Amino acid sequence: MGKGATAGIILLVAGIIIWIAYGLYLGFEEIMQALDIVTGLVAGLILVGLIVLIVSIVIEQRRNTKEMKEKIKKEDLEP
Repeated sequence: MGKGATAGIILLVAGIIIWIAYGLYLGFEEIMQALDIVTGLVAGLILVGLIVLIVSIVIEQRRNTKEMKEKIKKEDLEP
């Protein structure tokens, strides 16, 4: 891929990301005006749950990778 195509893809992706971010900003601005305590609490619980889920998946993947490395003999890894 040439430099022009790479630059074009980068600009396209950057434009899409900025467009989505601006849309989210406008959406969150309206939501923040209409939020009450219960809705904020529920949204906070959802975010915490999502973070815990992602962290647990990463930890499990690392543990599985470590176990696989221990199971594979060193001789098999050498060329």
